Amino acid sequence: MNDYRSTGTAELTSKLDKGVLILTMNRPHARNALTDAMAEALQAELCFAEASSKVRCIVLQGAENAFCAGGDLKAMGASLDEDAINTRVRWQCRVQRDTAGLLYRMPKPTLAVVNGPAAGAGLSLALSCDLRLMVNSAFLLSAFAPVGLSGDFGIAYFLTRLIGSAKARELMFLSDRIPAAQALDLGLVNWTCEPEDLPDRASDISARLAAGPATALGYMKENLNRAVTSPLEDCMNLEADHHIHCMATDDHHEGIAEFVEKRPPIFGRCV
Repeated sequence: MNDYRSTGTAELTSKLDKGVLILTMNRPHARNALTDAMAEALQAELCFAEASSKVRCIVLQGAENAFCAGGDLKAMGASLDEDAINTRVRWQCRVQRDTAGLLYRMPKPTLAVVNGPAAGAGLSLALSCDLRLMVNSAFLLSAFAPVGLSGDFGIAYFLTRLIGSAKARELMFLSDRIPAAQALDLGLVNWTCEPEDLPDRASDISARLAAGPATALGYMKENLNRAVTSPLEDCMNLEADHHIHCMATDDHHEGIAEFVEKRPPIFGRCV
């Protein structure tokens, strides 16, 4: 059963389907460029997703033929005094922490379905997800340097983490388009496919994630995130703690039973 959720704005749609929360940035006439209203709605839906036991996987996508073109440039360009700058910094710190930051750190798998161009903050949001599926006709673009901006929503962190400092600097400074094949070679996306295959591929991947052992996947994600910044001993200690705690879960007992009985496991229940 599909549960269509009100987000308070037509610029973001939200649908919960068998444990998968599908969030669609919905400004196709502007290539789904971010507005303040869209960012606030995305923040609220991701906070819901993190807290709700009904949500086991999050899919982020764009409407029609684009993922997200980044910030809405038509709304930018106004001169800001010092008070306005400080207010805007506080707002953006909060919103990007609970959008890109939450996609990265919440203990649930997140999938970006890159159905078209992903640029600027749109690229940041795609890279903040755990996994990325991209159509062959799409491209990625940092897009900040050409408009005199330094980048936001975690772009420097995510690019450096995924492809290393030297390549991240190249893509940020020069802002060249990255076609799907190159994005796959660089490790910026996990899969590419033809546009007509995208719905089925996205549905299959998200369903597999939602059907997985929720506690174990959450711990795996924390282990992998911590591996980016923590020393080996700290990572190993965290892994040991998480591993032993998983042994007490129903999902672990189900996994053992399916192994003995030679059948597919059934983890948890999607509501």
